Amino acid sequence: MNNKRLSISICIFIISILKMGAQTLNEICEIGLPVIIINTVNYEEPTCEFVTSPEGATGESITNATKVPCSITIRLHGEILYESGLYKADTSGATIKLRGNTSTKLRAKPYKLKLEKKADLLLRDDDDKYKDKEFLLLLAYNNFLRTHIGFTLNEIIDMPYKPEFKPVNVFINNKYRGLYYLTESVKRNKDCRINVDKKTGYIFEYDAYWWNEDYYIDTEFSNKKMKFTLKYPDTNDITEEQKTYIEQWLKEMQNAVINEQSEDYLCLDTCARWILAQDFLGISDGAGSNLFFAKANNTSESKAYPATLWDFDCICRNENEWSSAHKGDYFFKYLFDNDKNSSFITAYCKEWIKFVDNQVTEKLIQAIKEYADSDEGKAFEKSYNLTSSSYNINIPTWSITEQTKIYEEWFTTRKEWMDNTINDLYPEIIDMLQDESKTYNISFRSPFYKDNNDSNYNAYDILGKKVPSTHKGIKIINRRKVIIQE
Repeated sequence: MNNKRLSISICIFIISILKMGAQTLNEICEIGLPVIIINTVNYEEPTCEFVTSPEGATGESITNATKVPCSITIRLHGEILYESGLYKADTSGATIKLRGNTSTKLRAKPYKLKLEKKADLLLRDDDDKYKDKEFLLLLAYNNFLRTHIGFTLNEIIDMPYKPEFKPVNVFINNKYRGLYYLTESVKRNKDCRINVDKKTGYIFEYDAYWWNEDYYIDTEFSNKKMKFTLKYPDTNDITEEQKTYIEQWLKEMQNAVINEQSEDYLCLDTCARWILAQDFLGISDGAGSNLFFAKANNTSESKAYPATLWDFDCICRNENEWSSAHKGDYFFKYLFDNDKNSSFITAYCKEWIKFVDNQVTEKLIQAIKEYADSDEGKAFEKSYNLTSSSYNINIPTWSITEQTKIYEEWFTTRKEWMDNTINDLYPEIIDMLQDESKTYNISFRSPFYKDNNDSNYNAYDILGKKVPSTHKGIKIINRRKVIIQE
C-alpha cells in the first residue's frame, strides 16, 4: 500500500513538473525574444574535460567535448519559426557541444551547434546565401550588453566580417538555460562570412590556446605564449603543400613586421582599425584578444588582414590606458615599438581621424540608447533578470537603462582620452595628415579642435595673432592648421 501511494505521489510530482516546464516555456516565448528549444537524443548532456596549459603557455581550456545529437526548434510567441527535425546523419537534426575555454566553467555554458542540413538559424530573408551549418550560443549571462556593443562597433567601423547576432532564450532538454547570443561562427563562407579561396585561402588565429590544438605554427615574436593556429583549412583536411606554404609565409610575415616591412604582408589600414577598436573598447583580454586573420589566396598580392572584432567579455576595463593588445607583448607591439615604422602608425592615426570624423562614438552611443528603448531591448532586460533568477544569482535587478548611461559616460570619456593621447604621441604625423586633409568647415567635427561653445576653443592666424572663429582663410585651431572657406 505504501509503495502504491509512493508511486502515485511520484507520478503526481512528475506531472506537475512537466506542466510547470510547459507553462514556463510558453511564458518565456511571450517575452519577445526567439526561443531556441534543443532536445538531445536520450536527454544526454554535452560534456568535456578541462585541461591546463603546459609550462610556458597560459590559460585553461577544454578537451574531449562530446558531440551530442539533437533536434532544434525556434519559436517566437506561438509561432514555430524553424525546425531541424529529429537527428539523422547528413539529413536532419544537429549536434551540440560545449565550446570555449575558461567560460565553460561558468554555470551557464557556451555551445556550438552544427546542423546536418544547412539553414539560417538567424532567420534572415529566404536568400540562400545566409545558410550554413555552424552557429554559436555565446553567453549573455554576466555579459550585460558587451557582446551587443562589440558586434555593433564591428558594423559601424565596417570590419571585413561583421558576424550577425541575435539575443535568444534557450531551453535544453526541457530546462531553461537562460539568455544567450545566437551568432555566426568565424569560418569560411564565401557568401556571408569570410571569403577566402577554397583551395588556396587561409584563416588563422594568433592564439593563446595553441597548445590545445592538433596543429599550430610557432612564432618569431618574443611572446612565446602565443602561436598561430588554423581555422581554415581544417587541420584534418590540410595538405602538406598547404602546410609548407602557410608556415613559410607566416615566417616571412613575422620577419617583415619585426624588420619594419609590414606593409608588404599586412593590410595596414585594417590592422590599424582592428587595434584602434580594441583601444576604444578598452579591452583587457590578456590572451591576445581573439585576433583572426584572413588571407584570400596564396598569391604574392594577397595580404593578411584582421577579419573581425570578437570576444567582448573584457571591454571597458582599461580606463586611461591602452588595450592589452596595444600595450602588451603581442603581435602589434613591433608595429608600435619601431620608431622607423611610420607606415603603421600613420595608418593608425588616419583611422583615428576617420573614427572621429565619422562620429563613431556618437553612433555607438545612439545605437545603445535606441536598443535600450526598443521592444527587443526590454525583452533582453527581462530575460537577463530571469536568467539571474534561474541560476540563483543574488544580484540587484539589472536595468538596461542604467547600463546605457554607464556606457555612454565611459565611451564619451574614452574618446576624449584617446583624442588627446594620440595627438600628443604623434604630433608630426597628425600635422602631416592635417596638411593632406583638404578643406575643413568650422562647423565640421574634427579631431583637431573643440566646439565653438568650448571655453578652451581658440583660433589664431598663421602669424600667431588671435582671430575670431568666423575668420576665413588659414587658421591655427587647437595647435592644428585648418583652412576655412565659409
